[in-house]
Amino acid sequence: MQDVIIVCAGSYGKEAYWVLHENNRQAKLKGLEEPYNILGFINDKLDALDGYDINEPILGTIQDWYPKGDEKYVMGLGTPKDKKMLAEKLMARGFQFINAVSDLANVSPDIKMGIGCLITMGSTVGCEVELGDFTNINGSMIYSGAKIGSYSTTTGFTVVENATVKEGVYIGSKAVITNGCTVGAWSQVAVGSVVTEDVRPGVTVFGMPAQEIG
Repeated sequence: MQDVIIVCAGSYGKEAYWVLHENNRQAKLKGLEEPYNILGFINDKLDALDGYDINEPILGTIQDWYPKGDEKYVMGLGTPKDKKMLAEKLMARGFQFINAVSDLANVSPDIKMGIGCLITMGSTVGCEVELGDFTNINGSMIYSGAKIGSYSTTTGFTVVENATVKEGVYIGSKAVITNGCTVGAWSQVAVGSVVTEDVRPGVTVFGMPAQEIG
């Protein structure tokens, strides 16, 4: 059983918690040892979990926290730029991040995945997919052969076909990245958009088909 602490207690931190919690439950149902000992969260707002049905505490603030043993960490943050900044800062302190992959996600065994990734329940990740470091796949369908760069985040009902998503891209709910397209680094694909052509780095696209809006 691995001691685990979740970094951030916002919406993505809670998603990470429920992935770990459900994986423990699934293991117990099968008569196996629970894989995670969830110690709690670190978060700069200490009352962030008030009113939520989560028993594990906020152990301290992110800014003051340093590793205390052989515990591992799960990233619970979704905004790409913030995620990269925080990950780099914490790894420089010696934080060791692991991937949190839901047992209720359909994930091909041959995917390539970096560190610090989060794949939530209901996601499908096809064969020969490549996920960079700290990539979030949240209730999304990622087709075989897709490549998603580090710090990128997909949200609910996103579809990424056999396409390339570069570093730090945020893809809104129900968006579709069609076959063969490349989405440039640090761009955003707005909710419900359908990308049918390459997207330049650092822009926001919206619509069907998606067009630059910023």
